[in-house]
Amino acid sequence: MAAPGAGGSPLSIAVIGVDNMAESLGFYQGIVGMDVIGEETLRGLRFAGHWRMPPETRVQAVLLQAGDMPVGSIMLMGFVDPRRERIRARRERQMIGLMNLNFYVADIHAAYRDLSAKGYEFWWPPKQHTLSAGVGQETGALLEGPDGVIVNLIQLDSTDEATRIGRMRKYFLEEGSTSTGYSPVVTSAHGVHTRDKAVPIYRDLLGLEVVIDEPLGAEERTHWTFLQGAHHFGKVALGQPLNYQAEDLTPFAVAPNIGYLAQAFEVPSIEEAQRYCRDTGVEIYSPADEIDLPGLGRRHCMLVRNPGSGGLMQFLGA
Repeated sequence: MAAPGAGGSPLSIAVIGVDNMAESLGFYQGIVGMDVIGEETLRGLRFAGHWRMPPETRVQAVLLQAGDMPVGSIMLMGFVDPRRERIRARRERQMIGLMNLNFYVADIHAAYRDLSAKGYEFWWPPKQHTLSAGVGQETGALLEGPDGVIVNLIQLDSTDEATRIGRMRKYFLEEGSTSTGYSPVVTSAHGVHTRDKAVPIYRDLLGLEVVIDEPLGAEERTHWTFLQGAHHFGKVALGQPLNYQAEDLTPFAVAPNIGYLAQAFEVPSIEEAQRYCRDTGVEIYSPADEIDLPGLGRRHCMLVRNPGSGGLMQFLGA
């Protein structure tokens, strides 16, 4: 996966700790239609140190990608460790930390019927939403995905290419869908304590552009900030609770636990990323080092905590 050019670095990989690898692959490969491009057992002092784990740590890791699209991929990591626990132990619906994965789907009603029949639990049936002027209409439904990861399925309804959704629908149907009619990860939601502290690392280091920034919701109000890089997919949505309390799950979103562990982004220079974090006071969870990753080979990697939430962000250098 090469670092993107001008326009900023979108979400490259969503890193997920898994409970049962076969079940997780059954969803992301079998249903979403992503391709396995690398599978490896990872171990060694550098890998263990990267995740702050004991030296004997080993993990089965699988990288999935949608066709040749180098964004919105998924890394499944099955840590062999009896201490692991679920990040969303009580199946929280409002949280601080990495929240969900959004996928576009060609036919949400067919997906709803199919997944319900397979035993997946939806929060509610598909609902259509009319967004602000110039954006358009979409239909969405949230479900409990594998490993406690919330999955948001979205059908793009507007066909008018003068709208944002209409243009996105055209791209998705012509170039951005898998063989099963899904996209890669189009948006990754991230619950934050404060947008003012959460946005800069995405904007100033990764070069993402704010495309939506407004409060949404009726009873429970959330200020949503959407950031986009040099691709239609791999966006990040930051959600700050305005009139309700959200459980802070970031202390549990660490290896070897089960659930959404980190957002990974390509950076042109890992040294510059490390310098930015030190200069701006961003907490470095693990300093830059070379580790092996399935499908990607040996890469310079580092982990940091987002200042607005504490959620882990992984930077991948050349």
